[in-house]
Amino acid sequence: MLLLACLLPAFAEAATDDPALRYRGTPHDALYDIAFDGSYGLAVGSGGTVLESTDGGRSWAAGVRPNTELALLGVAVEGERRFLVSQSGKIFRYDGAGWSEVESGTDARLFQVALGAGGLVVGVGGFGAILVSQDDGLTWSSPKLDWMAILDDYVEPHLYAVEIVGDRITVAGEFGLVLQSPDRGSTWSVVRRGVESIFDFTLNEKGGGIAVGQNGLVLGTSDGGRTWKELTALGETNLLGVWQSGTRAFAVGIRGAYASHDSGKTWKSVVRSDIETGWYQAVASSAPRDKPILVGHRGRILELDE
Repeated sequence: MLLLACLLPAFAEAATDDPALRYRGTPHDALYDIAFDGSYGLAVGSGGTVLESTDGGRSWAAGVRPNTELALLGVAVEGERRFLVSQSGKIFRYDGAGWSEVESGTDARLFQVALGAGGLVVGVGGFGAILVSQDDGLTWSSPKLDWMAILDDYVEPHLYAVEIVGDRITVAGEFGLVLQSPDRGSTWSVVRRGVESIFDFTLNEKGGGIAVGQNGLVLGTSDGGRTWKELTALGETNLLGVWQSGTRAFAVGIRGAYASHDSGKTWKSVVRSDIETGWYQAVASSAPRDKPILVGHRGRILELDE
């Protein structure tokens, strides 16, 4: 995901009276992930950037930064449980006053992090990196997976996205790969292999979910990610992030964004702000507002009414 975004040229700035614009950085800034818990939100990006919102995403200001100039690629927040993942395998844990770096055991670039119950935290990243913590991020371990057996090739796939529902961990990435662990990371199985990379996905407590990825890939699940069905592809757009609330869904990517009102079965292209000329990598919403909030190029944050 970061690799795709970094290869893109700078784009023309949208008008300053853009009604969707909630925050704008400099032409050299980039935001890679966003997360909310209630009205509280964090957005993270290049150069160790941390932005904070306390009003459901209406406004944003600089937050407490970790001690790094590396790009922060993933963020998760649940009350005082807050984690950042970064390049070079760095993981930062919120200690109530600021960010403390914890030993991850890897130097692989980490793309995303997710929180579960009972102290479960999972991060994923480059070259097959899966990091699991059972003690709220104090210590981490990595499962030993046989990638040759999984992919029939001597490659270690980049893993871009992770979700936790109950004790079940779901991970997705290159080659359309989806892995699951039903027991908090003790055992793993392959539930899908394909061609196009999966860059992001959602899963909810009822088992529904949507995955998006390379070349307009859209997948749907109704059984908690155990099986996936290809839905209507969205052109050739590389889709980098997806959000879902009930039957509503929103997908963002490179020079394109799409909205759905039927759980991803059909989509409508969104022509708003600079979406058709820029890139947006992640999308989330605050519980009170329940609107898709996008982060991406030039450190921009947009809030849309779909």
